[in-house]
Amino acid sequence: MSAAVIHLKQNRLMRNFCSAGATSPATARMPEDIRCRQGWIFRRLVARGVVVPAGNGKFYMDEEAAQTFVQRRRLMVLLVVTVVLVLFLVVWISAHR
Repeated sequence: MSAAVIHLKQNRLMRNFCSAGATSPATARMPEDIRCRQGWIFRRLVARGVVVPAGNGKFYMDEEAAQTFVQRRRLMVLLVVTVVLVLFLVVWISAHR
């Protein structure tokens, strides 16, 4: 699965929690009630603290943790793109000497 597909699925999962209003322990919902499959992407978001267990099989999305997660993810993408561009430039300059 490509990084872009993973990002899209993570975004959709977070949107599902937001749309359902499941953003606090009091408004936590069962994942199946908001069309969330508890696959590895779900478990990854739980491990990162974005999706938080609230007991009785219910979960909610921590909006602050989600915002931090998305910002870090964007930073990582920017870092990877920058490294690839620098490597490309080094190879290109070396080839044209």
